[in-house]
Amino acid sequence: MVNLLFFQYYGDMKMHHMAKGLGILLCLSLLMISPAVFAGGGAEQSSGLAVPAFLINGTASSAPSTTASALNDDIATDMATLERLYRYVDSQYLHDIDRQKAFDNMAKALLDSLDDDYSYYITSEYAEDFIEETSGTYGGIGTYLTKYAPDKRDQEDPETWMVKIVSPFPGAPAERAGLRSGDLISHIDGNPVDDMTATESSRALKGTPGTTVTVTVHRGANMFDLTLKREIITTPTTADGILEGKYGYLRIYEFSNRTAQQTSQAIDSFLAANVEGIIIDLRNNGGGIIDSALSIADMFISDKPLITISHKNHVGDVRYIASDVTKVGDDIPLAVLVNNGSASSSEILAGILEENGRATLIGEKTFGKGITQIATPFAGGVVQVTNAKYLLPNGTDIHKVGIEPDIVVEDMQIPDEQLPALEKLMEEQAVYAFADEHPEYTDENIRLFVQTHAGYGLNDHVLALLMRNEYISRMDYNDRPVADTVYDTQLIRALEFLKTGK
Repeated sequence: MVNLLFFQYYGDMKMHHMAKGLGILLCLSLLMISPAVFAGGGAEQSSGLAVPAFLINGTASSAPSTTASALNDDIATDMATLERLYRYVDSQYLHDIDRQKAFDNMAKALLDSLDDDYSYYITSEYAEDFIEETSGTYGGIGTYLTKYAPDKRDQEDPETWMVKIVSPFPGAPAERAGLRSGDLISHIDGNPVDDMTATESSRALKGTPGTTVTVTVHRGANMFDLTLKREIITTPTTADGILEGKYGYLRIYEFSNRTAQQTSQAIDSFLAANVEGIIIDLRNNGGGIIDSALSIADMFISDKPLITISHKNHVGDVRYIASDVTKVGDDIPLAVLVNNGSASSSEILAGILEENGRATLIGEKTFGKGITQIATPFAGGVVQVTNAKYLLPNGTDIHKVGIEPDIVVEDMQIPDEQLPALEKLMEEQAVYAFADEHPEYTDENIRLFVQTHAGYGLNDHVLALLMRNEYISRMDYNDRPVADTVYDTQLIRALEFLKTGK
């Protein structure tokens, strides 16, 4: 069964390197044999090797019946040449060819030749994993990851052979332990990831809820181990509430078919409460369905440009304009929280609101994904291809650039010199053990944890936040506080902006 999401613009960061990580054994450009290679020597080369007639464009009876000359088409020429090579190898190779493997690798090679991180072929063997990662529930640590194919690695560049964290899932073990966008993982349970594909890395991080996994993290010049307990990973679409009695807060975790409707319902509750401002939190939102982001933008903007989606040769280009009806008037100020994990559809929403002067962006520079993909089932697997790019209202192309916030507020950083202390704390599972012994989520227990674990060398703020995150993770989802107005410096700055206008 194929997710219907595959048939819509797919602007999601989730597992966008999955197929890249499966490894490419064939490069199609190397298989396009030109007849000029054999010109002047008939069927005999200077090396003395005999060349079968059906490898040469000509009239040999063994040539494919559908010839490139008949079709007068470059693709037909290439495929006819590739077929001749395939038949030659099949006739000469000592052993039987694994045809499924050959087909899968040729399909992957075609997509890999595009040199596009977001275009790939998922074989039938991994299609279920792809669907699970994009829409399912599983046991793991909760993070979007990316990894180059093993054959693309450069030992001088760690990002080409390590697993890279794109963004952690909100509230998941990875986020609670302090993993963040840009972190690199070199080992999983002591096993190097050099030769792993993205899919294999993802599978290694998954497991039965309650079991642990140890990752070796590289952050700048620092390296440390973190031992995380796997949990059932689910990512809710939105969460909302009223802060300080007069400010609406909406966190959008991803853009799905339901997100616009859920956002509309949240806004209704804000308006009923006569809020004096609204905060939309798009931090660590990896994207999703673009139509959903556009629908939400339309709730705040009237008769202004949203985005332009530009296709190949500008065929089918579409420019979206907001309707003449808004749900939220300009008299209600809007702040949007972003960070390095805000990508694709979340950047679209943030960019539209900011360039139309409707919102102030607060936080850190966004990821920078300004292209869209379409995915469709093929031969039992899934093909995803970059099919368009989008431009913001002012014609801004943010791909590989990102969006700079209006007000820069860095997230809480653990100083480099404290990373060994964090490693020790997580290795000893001190946070988990304390929560087991003191199950009540109270300020008193958080203070007690800080006091009794000061010897680790972490500052009080970090200790308190780690403990708070663990308590919240153990609550039923509906009982969790919607936001953190005590430790979240970016959210605190957004509230200050709504109160003061600066």
